Amino acid sequence: MGRVGYSIIFLFACILGVYFYPTEQHNQNNENVDPSQIFEIPTYRAENLTSQRYADDGTLSHKVFAKVMEQYDSLGFMVFEYPQYTIYLNADSPYKVTADVGTLFTNNIIRLERNIQINSLNATDFIQQITSEFIEIDLNTNTMYSDREVLMTGMEFSMLSEGFHANMQTKKFNLTGHVKTIFGAVIVDDKPTIKSSSLN
Repeated sequence: MGRVGYSIIFLFACILGVYFYPTEQHNQNNENVDPSQIFEIPTYRAENLTSQRYADDGTLSHKVFAKVMEQYDSLGFMVFEYPQYTIYLNADSPYKVTADVGTLFTNNIIRLERNIQINSLNATDFIQQITSEFIEIDLNTNTMYSDREVLMTGMEFSMLSEGFHANMQTKKFNLTGHVKTIFGAVIVDDKPTIKSSSLN
């Protein structure tokens, strides 16, 4: 066999090696990958997004702003980075909701995570601010739920619980594991600051 024959065999061996080696390597790597870390490519992505949604009667129901929005059609949800929701229950009772991450599902359920603040834009509301690390909001029923620590603050009190159910429309709150209530707050730099006495 001449030099050309050996060259063809060597080239063929190299092609087979390149063809089969990455497949085995890929299979070994996949065994060690956490499935929760595998993400689909979004259907589309938008930056500095502003969106408005309206109720059936034509009134504005909520506005959304986010630094980044990614929609995943096949998975049935949208992911927002640093979302800001303004929810209009009626003309007198809007709420502004901010978080680090938000996920909006096709059934109008929003899951918010990390550094969540829900602020009433009505100065006469008993509860002015709600903070937590996880809150789920149903935009169809205007209800909220959390199984994490929740801090609710008003003009003269602060209430800590291990979770809650709430109705934004009726402004009814049901605590699931009351921890502490502190009365006697004063407003400093537009933020309630606790001044005295507590009730455990």
